[in-house]
Parts: sequence; C-alpha cells; structure tokens
Amino acid sequence: MILPANFSGPYEKSFMGTGPFKLEKYTPKVGASFVRNPDYWGEKALPDRTQFSFYADQQAQLLAMQGRQADVMSDFTVQGGVSILTNPQFKVLGTKSSSHRQIHMRCDMGAFKDKRVRQALALAINREVIVKGLFRGRAEVGNDSPFAPVFPSSDLTVPQRKFDIAQAKKLMSDAGVGNGFDITLTTEKYMEIPDLAVVVQNAAKAIGIRIQLKVESQDLYYGSGTFGKSDWLDSPLGITDYGHRSVPNVFLNASLTSGGTWNAAHFKNPQYDKLVADFVAALDAASQKKLSGEIQKLLLDETPVVIPYFYDQLIVTRANVSGVRFNAMSQMWFDRAQVTGA
Repeated sequence: MILPANFSGPYEKSFMGTGPFKLEKYTPKVGASFVRNPDYWGEKALPDRTQFSFYADQQAQLLAMQGRQADVMSDFTVQGGVSILTNPQFKVLGTKSSSHRQIHMRCDMGAFKDKRVRQALALAINREVIVKGLFRGRAEVGNDSPFAPVFPSSDLTVPQRKFDIAQAKKLMSDAGVGNGFDITLTTEKYMEIPDLAVVVQNAAKAIGIRIQLKVESQDLYYGSGTFGKSDWLDSPLGITDYGHRSVPNVFLNASLTSGGTWNAAHFKNPQYDKLVADFVAALDAASQKKLSGEIQKLLLDETPVVIPYFYDQLIVTRANVSGVRFNAMSQMWFDRAQVTGA
C-alpha cells in the first residue's frame, strides 16, 4: 500500500481507491466482498459482486474449489494439488516469473568459507529432476544467480551449471573435507520448501554432507528480520522464498551485496558490489546484459547461494470461468470475469 506519510487509521476498513469495484464488507481472517462501482471512470465491471474468502492453507482452498464453494484460487502450487492438474473441471493457468528459492551458505564460517565446498553442494543438486518432480515442468532451471530467464537483462549465453557428483566429490576432497561434515539446514514451512529441503538433504548425502533439517514456521524462521535475531539471516545453511520482481535489482542488492539487509550468506565481495552498482546505473539494455553476464559468472564461481529454479506463477479457475487476469506478483483482476453455465 502507498499511503500518505501523515496517514493514521485502519486503511483496510475503508479501502480507499477508484477501481471498478467498491468495498461492501470486510471481516478480518474471514473474507471480504466487493460490488460493482457505478462511478468507475473506465469500462464498468462485468460481475455485479465478488466475494473473497480467506483460508488457512492451500489444502483448505483446494477443498473449497472441489466443493464448488469457490471459482478461483490464487498462488496455486503443484505440491498437494496434482489431482487438479488433470481434472477437466478446472483450468490451471500460469505465467513465467522470477520467483525462486535461495539456498544460502554462510561464507564467513565453517566449511562453507571455502567456495569449493559451496560449489560442491551446488553441483550435487539435480535441477532438471527438481523441475520435473516438484513442479511437473512448470518452472525454469536456475543457474545460481537471480537472473531469471524472464528478465530481458539476463545473459542466457552463460553456461548452465550441471549436475556432477564426481566433480563435487573432487572439490570436497580438494577443500580438505573429503569425509564430509555435519550441518543443520534451517528453513520455513511454506509451499514446496520442506520438500526441497529433503531433496537437498538427499543430494548432499551423496558427497558426504550430513544435513539435519530444521523446518520452522515462517514467524520463527524470519524472526525480527535482522542479523543476530533471525534464523533466516543467522543460519549456516538455509532456504528462503523470494517472490517475483519485475527487475532483478532487489535480488542483487539486498540478498548479496556486502551491506545487503537480506544477505543471509554473509557474502562480501567488492567486485560483485561494483558490478551490481554499475548494473543498476546502466542506461541501456545492452549494457545491462553485458554486466549481467559478468555478475552471473562471478556468482557461479563464488556460489554464495544456490538458485535451483524459477517457478511459474499459477492460478486455478473452474472450467466455466473466463476473463480472470493475473500476473506474477499474485495480483488478480476480476472486472472482465464471467461464469457460464452451472
């Protein structure tokens, strides 16, 4: 929400705005309803009314869809909803996004201080299998940098890191940890992340890294969101969710620059900081793409984080629903939505 600096009061009760709908009723933790705004300056909404219901988790949402209590579901994930994908009563709609997971490794402590160990873990993770298994193909393979294929600035000629257990074992041996080590992977209970954590645990086992999983609620994982008071920012190994952005600047700055407020890897590299500053300041696409390539190559070498995939943003509608528009930011528009038949 963008609010005046001097604003005070519960904006969620009045929903200031000039859109195609206006608030009818809002009940915290229950739902909200909107009616067509007759004074809207643009084309009038087709539905005379829309009803939003709030649910505790995806399973409850899926049950509402299957029980005909809902027509549309946002932020659909393949995990737990596989049956929907092949059910003719529903349509699963998707769009490419920059949403991803960052597997961070503390560059300032323990075995991960050696970049060869970080590279080894990255090489032990089979991204293609993850995309097929966890997402049924509804994702793009990641290359351990925030430059998603959806960004025009991404240099897609940078070689893709491949699954290579033999090379991973050699790197572990060269780093003096050929017999492996024990470490805890801390993460959050959110969407597919617990499943990804198990995949990483099993992958690491093949090169001798013995991972104990610690899956927490999001409140506990993020804590206060500051260094020293957050399992997210303080854990030696963790997995964090990153939602879609239209440009990579926040991903590049906050999570990876030396002074980044989300730098869970505690990665400090002056060359990287300079490249990112130059990228943000670049005035044309060609310059951005050139710098993008340099940043990607540096991150592949240093490997402070593993980014195994960028997943599609998905929604589900009933088969007889049309006209729902949405984007990768989880925003949806219902002004042209229609329901046909029973």
